[in-house]
Amino acid sequence: MENRASDKFRVVGPIGAIGIIVAAMIGSGIFTLTGMFGAKLGTAENVIAAWVAGGVLALCGGLSLAELGAMIPCSGGSVEFARRAFGKATGYLVAMVTVLSGYFLSIAAVGLMLAEYVNKIVPDPLNLSLVALAVMALAFLSQVVGLRSGYAVSTGLSVLKIVFVAAFVVFGLLWPLDARIEPSAAAAAVETPGLFSAAVAAATLSVSFAYLGWSTGADIAGDIERPGRNVPIGIIGAIAIVFVLYIGMNLVYLRVIDPLAMTDGDGKEMQAIGAVTATQLFGATAGKVLAGVIALLFFSTIVSGTITAARILESMAHAGEIHGSLGVRTAKGVPLRGLLVTLAASAACLLIGSLGEIFGLLTVLINVFSSLSVAAVIVLRRTMPDAPRPFRVPLYPITPLVYLALAGWSIVASVMEGGWYAILSSVAVVAVLLLIRPILSFRRVLSP
Repeated sequence: MENRASDKFRVVGPIGAIGIIVAAMIGSGIFTLTGMFGAKLGTAENVIAAWVAGGVLALCGGLSLAELGAMIPCSGGSVEFARRAFGKATGYLVAMVTVLSGYFLSIAAVGLMLAEYVNKIVPDPLNLSLVALAVMALAFLSQVVGLRSGYAVSTGLSVLKIVFVAAFVVFGLLWPLDARIEPSAAAAAVETPGLFSAAVAAATLSVSFAYLGWSTGADIAGDIERPGRNVPIGIIGAIAIVFVLYIGMNLVYLRVIDPLAMTDGDGKEMQAIGAVTATQLFGATAGKVLAGVIALLFFSTIVSGTITAARILESMAHAGEIHGSLGVRTAKGVPLRGLLVTLAASAACLLIGSLGEIFGLLTVLINVFSSLSVAAVIVLRRTMPDAPRPFRVPLYPITPLVYLALAGWSIVASVMEGGWYAILSSVAVVAVLLLIRPILSFRRVLSP
């Protein structure tokens, strides 16, 4: 049951595992979030505190999935953990919400963001949907040749991502700075919140989404060599690398821009803080260069999402939740049908008018079901006490409980923000998913 992929398909070592998780974690958040809450926090200490707290919370969730991924190393691990801990119906809902929002919709959204950055550097604007479709197809093609080559592409892109962000940090801290962007007299006179204020807490919640992606290590565990050792190494190593890079990026921002000055010309949030910082440090040309590099970083995220989505589909196929053919791999270990469905579904999402509204609709469900994968470590400690655990969560049960406390807080915050609409829409989505379950499910489980 645990080893659903043949051992011959376990081709990912610790470096590859770290690479794909880093690719999933580093997206647009580090280039935008600080500018969106910096002026509200007002001090460098508050800004850094939010990013440190977000990193600690990511580590708490990551350590929990590291234990489960080492214990149950299969494709779509984050879904399988919830399935075993809370039953088949809950596992099905977790899988559907994960694959629809966490991958199909997300891949389409990232593709459109990539297209917007491409339009910043080309002379004539291109059709955003066509650019997004092209990069999604390219990500698909990068995976169909073979399992090893597909992961090699992901690892190579991840290395480029790490090198770029690290270079930005090093040069950003050492490059001569002609002038720092300072706040106006009126902004400087504003009283700033304390370290333990609601403003810092809200910023921490926002930052926690920039760290998401560590569950990828559990979802590709069926492809990882020596999973009892390499799954924890991959998850913990990736979180550590991303944490250092994120703190370094924020130190660069704070060197160049006073937090109270993190606004645009109209006094609104500075959403493009990465580009503003690059331009202030290196000149106007740096803005276009940064746009091109960010587009490449987004492509790395799309490749990572394409890989992981196919593994979630594989898990669903083996559980009889969707057609069993999606659980079959080619002789080279490629989940070709899962990759095809991922491409087709992500492309279909491009037809949706506003992806942002759809994400808003699913926010509560995303938070609830993603937290169940972490909560599974507590349940399975009780229901599977004798199962081999090559890795155990440090400071258990405090570690998963800290993460679940944040998850509970984010769920309450989402409900308070969306009101009855958030609750009713969540109930409606769950009802629809349960209604279509008999149509999607196939009781015959195909062997890999």
